[in-house]
Amino acid sequence: MDVNKTFAHRDLSGAMFRDVNLHGARFENVNLGEATIRNANLGGLQIVDANIVGLTIFGIPIDALVEAELDRRDLERVRLRMPDPHDPQEVRAVMARLDELRGRFCQALRAADIASLVARPSADKWSALEHVRHLVFAEDLYLNRWILRNDQPWNRLGLLPAFLADNPSYAEVGSQPTVDLEAVLMAWEEINARVRAFVASVTIGELRRDTSDVDFGQGTIGGVLQGMAQHDLHHIRAAQALIGRSDAPTDHP
Repeated sequence: MDVNKTFAHRDLSGAMFRDVNLHGARFENVNLGEATIRNANLGGLQIVDANIVGLTIFGIPIDALVEAELDRRDLERVRLRMPDPHDPQEVRAVMARLDELRGRFCQALRAADIASLVARPSADKWSALEHVRHLVFAEDLYLNRWILRNDQPWNRLGLLPAFLADNPSYAEVGSQPTVDLEAVLMAWEEINARVRAFVASVTIGELRRDTSDVDFGQGTIGGVLQGMAQHDLHHIRAAQALIGRSDAPTDHP
């Protein structure tokens, strides 16, 4: 019997697992797209930080149920959703709302003590400040690689997600870690300013420009900006929870 095995950097696409004991197994940075699970014990199974578009259980579209529940818990998700990501007015309205959210978030960060900013809830989870450093990287990626497609050097204060940590293309990212909140916020604002300038004059044609060859599934410039809004909200909420602050609306229980 194989125990305590680690399978890394392997292509198992199309594999069949039958009568296999995976109790307590961990799956990290795996591609389970189009996979099928039948006659399985999934009691206690947890799915965290996963793309669940198209996920069904017993024929029920779970992705729609989860989205509806997340919207119920935080109406800002709805307010930051673009009915048409290729309509310049709708895009500008959502991005302006995101800027307001960021402003309140930065105020909360500045009001927090350093201990709450740098404390990690566990060894494998980010601190509030690390969430902000990740936003520096993410918006650097969205703007410079996906929207403008330039070769501007990476901001070294950023922080990579785990699935990109070993990718040599991002070696510069995180090479200057810091606990200086103002330095991180300044770097974030510099990128934000360039995003705002782009959005201020963006056209329908630009928003429809194809990005599917470089992005992670957004498809167009409008889709990238929509992804930025929802991604920022996710990490802002995570950081707010860590510093004991939240401006989430109280429209629901």
